[in-house]
Amino acid sequence: MINLDFLEYLTEYAKTENLSKASKSLSLSQSALTRAMQKVEEYIGVPLFERTKNKLSLNETGKELVKNARLVIEAEKTMRERTIAFYNLSTSISVGTVAPGPMIKYGHRLFSIFPNKNIASKIDTEQNLLDGLRNGLFDFIFITNPIESEELECDFAFEEMLYVSVPKEHFLAGMKEGVCFAEIDGQSFLVAENLGVWDNVTKKFLPKSRFFPQSMENLSEIVNASTIPTFSTNLTLSLRESMGRVNLPILDKEAKFDFYVVYLKQNKKKIKDFLKIIKN
Repeated sequence: MINLDFLEYLTEYAKTENLSKASKSLSLSQSALTRAMQKVEEYIGVPLFERTKNKLSLNETGKELVKNARLVIEAEKTMRERTIAFYNLSTSISVGTVAPGPMIKYGHRLFSIFPNKNIASKIDTEQNLLDGLRNGLFDFIFITNPIESEELECDFAFEEMLYVSVPKEHFLAGMKEGVCFAEIDGQSFLVAENLGVWDNVTKKFLPKSRFFPQSMENLSEIVNASTIPTFSTNLTLSLRESMGRVNLPILDKEAKFDFYVVYLKQNKKKIKDFLKIIKN
């Protein structure tokens, strides 16, 4: 059986047909690369190279082998990724989401529903999450648009609304009924890193504002010691209020998202206990 590393060496060499460049790219000596390609030629059993005094180049048969070698390498990569994904799904619950909110709302429940599983979550774009769900990378995902599909099921989960959170002494604190993006554009904000769709919203509708990202672990401590505005949602109001902050709803329609849980129909039985929580 041929060594897959040798096929990778061959495809790298084929990019330039230059031993020096290929060996440097692969961190191999030229002699080691030459021996590897000789092994490939011996395994195939037909000439793959044209050899002259100062030149080694692929013949037409060699170029055809390179095309097929790339397919083999890609198939091996896919096999490995799918095997790892299967293992991860059998020993863990993997959740994809477009924002932190779903894990804030349901994260602690997942640990009680699946006590013997590792709980893993990832924030990504909606399309990447849907692709990952179909490829077996996630048990279920949360997105902000309902979807209809023969292979997928989609259930409404919850609504999340954005608030601006300011100290009681801040000039915005008296606007109890709420504010619009236009009224707070230009303010500086402390924000958590990687807020997914909320990052897109704030950057789009607050183009004049400055944002100071903090790790989720450090954000509360920094906010508590600061007078700089931050954001909250209906999921985290109590936390901000405990800091003595005033939370003002942002009134624009873009400051509100409906979240939907999406899962493969074939996985419904696996997550049925979690779906009961969503629907109750």
